[in-house]
Amino acid sequence: MKRRLVCIVEGQGEVAAIPNLCARILHHLEVIDWVVGKEPIRCKRSALVDARLPRPRRPCREDEVLKLMHLALRKPHAADAVVLLCDEDEDCAATWGPDASRVMGQRGVGAAIMAVHEYETWLLLNRPDEELRAAGVPVPVVGRGAKSALRKLVPDYSPTLHQLQETQRIRDIATLRARSPSFDKLVRSIALLCR
Repeated sequence: MKRRLVCIVEGQGEVAAIPNLCARILHHLEVIDWVVGKEPIRCKRSALVDARLPRPRRPCREDEVLKLMHLALRKPHAADAVVLLCDEDEDCAATWGPDASRVMGQRGVGAAIMAVHEYETWLLLNRPDEELRAAGVPVPVVGRGAKSALRKLVPDYSPTLHQLQETQRIRDIATLRARSPSFDKLVRSIALLCR
C-alpha cells in the first residue's frame, strides 16, 4: 500500500498546482511507494505566519500549524507525511521554515518551506533567460513582483487560472533546483520525507 503525502497550501491557485508539483518531484526522485493527496488543505497566511511580531524574522503560528497538522493526519486526508508551503513575501524563510517544521514534528512527519519570494518566482525561473529577457523580465529574477513579471509572459495571469498550467510546464526539476535555493529546499524536504 502506498503512503500519502498531503500538502498544506496558502493560495487558491496552489490547491491544484502544489500537489501536481509534488507528484512531479516524487517522479523525479524515483519514489514509487508514495502518492500525493489530490485535495490539499488550504489556509490563510494569517494562520501560518505570526503577524503579531515584527518582520522579517516572524515565526509560525504554533497553535494554527498544530491544527493544520491534526487535519492532515485525520481522514479523509490520512497523511503519512505533510508538506506545508507558503510565499515568503517579506518574511524570513530561514526563520519561519525551521520553526514551522519543528512544530509540525510535534504531531507527525512534516516539513515547511517558503517559496522565495513567491511561488511565481519558481515559475519564472523555469523559463529560459532568453525568454525572460525578450519579455522584459530582469535576469536574474530577484525580489518581489513575480506575479507582475509573469504577466509579461502570460497575459492576464491569474494564480487561480494559470498556476497549474504554468506548473505543468516545469520539466527539468534539476535545473530549477540549481536556479532556486528555496525550490531545492522543497525537493530536498520531499526526499527526506518520502525516502
